[in-house]
Amino acid sequence: MLVVIKISKVEIPYNKLLARLGYLQAKTKLDGKTAILTKENLSLAQKLIKPEIVVAFENITILNREVFFRNGYKIKSGNVAVLLKNSFKAYGIAITISAALESKRDEFFKKKETFNALILDAAGSVAAEEILTLANAQIKAYEEKKGNAVTKRYSPGYADWKLEDNKQFLDWIGAKQIGIKLNKFCQMRPEKSVSALIGVERKNNVEPNLKI
Repeated sequence: MLVVIKISKVEIPYNKLLARLGYLQAKTKLDGKTAILTKENLSLAQKLIKPEIVVAFENITILNREVFFRNGYKIKSGNVAVLLKNSFKAYGIAITISAALESKRDEFFKKKETFNALILDAAGSVAAEEILTLANAQIKAYEEKKGNAVTKRYSPGYADWKLEDNKQFLDWIGAKQIGIKLNKFCQMRPEKSVSALIGVERKNNVEPNLKI
């Protein structure tokens, strides 16, 4: 099952932006000019971000170090198999902030406006994480209403889940529908895109509903 979600706006927390830039809010006080430039670029980033989410889900079974999805897709990873050992279903999420922010960042770099470029880049990274967290929270809330629990999220490239496996994972999710592609190094484009897997476990010992 595939669902595309469009979000009109995602707030980039100022404190998280500062943390991403390496500033310790409790110990670091920005000078007036730096603070103004930071907030101006944060405001620009908010206008450039166009968040999109695509979500897929399938019932799963675990055998040895492999996770088998009902539609035929499978993941070969001991770490993922352990994560999903009590799960009957798994969600795949792919999110992106789209390419406008990255284009403006690159324009700043070409103009030697490095500070502005770095602020936009950091803002894009924070925004991507906020979007993924929002999607994760919506899935968690939905499943908890049904009496289920969710696992922590996990992404291709961690431990023994190979980064190159992200191609099949994105194909399963349907990430092309929101403009996400991979380059020859298996890096996602737009850059500020993230993919993740979340398992669903039954809190009570109830047989999985295979019609889900």
